[in-house]
Amino acid sequence: MPNVDLAALTRPSVLSAIREFDDLGQEEFLRRRGFAEARNFRLVYRGRFYDSKAIAGVAHGYATGYFADNREFSGGLATVSDCLTALGFVVDHGGKHARGGLMWDLESTKVFTRNGKQAAYKFVLLLWAAADITSRDRLIPLSEVRNELAELLVPFAVADSAPHPADPWVALRHSGWWELEEPEGVDTAAMRHEELRALAVKEDLRAGVTETVHSRLGEPQWRGEAIALLTRRVGALADPDRAGWLAEKLGLWGKSQGMVGIG
Repeated sequence: MPNVDLAALTRPSVLSAIREFDDLGQEEFLRRRGFAEARNFRLVYRGRFYDSKAIAGVAHGYATGYFADNREFSGGLATVSDCLTALGFVVDHGGKHARGGLMWDLESTKVFTRNGKQAAYKFVLLLWAAADITSRDRLIPLSEVRNELAELLVPFAVADSAPHPADPWVALRHSGWWELEEPEGVDTAAMRHEELRALAVKEDLRAGVTETVHSRLGEPQWRGEAIALLTRRVGALADPDRAGWLAEKLGLWGKSQGMVGIG
């Protein structure tokens, strides 16, 4: 049996494995190639997720002629993840028992539903935040951006009335992406959404991306994938045209490899 040498992987071989995954779909790709679904490590490319260990094994075949299967190498941080990262890809990962990392959090985020329609509000807000992390403070008062956010949210309304910017402003507080400052002496843990929204407006609560996300958004490759992923999520919940309008409004066209072929 040939030795598996992940150092033999090249960027073109990884892209070939990604194309095979896209052609077959995840389930058939994993079945044919003898891999299981990823738990903690996922390659993110153009805003979409791929089982990183499976991609590495198939990419090894495209690079060397030997297609490794699941039993022949480790898919952890010091092996597959480091290898793919060194080739310029983004690998999303969480803790030892996690289902995923920050990127996967976006894929599994629960959203508001009204009239049978799912709202893209959270992703509109995060895309707005990711579009510009250099010209404003990380945490800012709601009043400073309320009108700007209101304009961005209008096309994504799922109810008769336009969405209020305070809704996603507070709804994201349990996300690993968002930090909401709480007034001193106020316990918001037991507050209903409506109460917290009213408090955010009254107290002009500051919010913004977490320190971890802010730091990662400073990395061009990670930021590009985050923008592509957020744009895809907006397009899936609303439609690709509105997602394209938002990306253009935020000046994101050309800044992310995922802007082409949204949805």
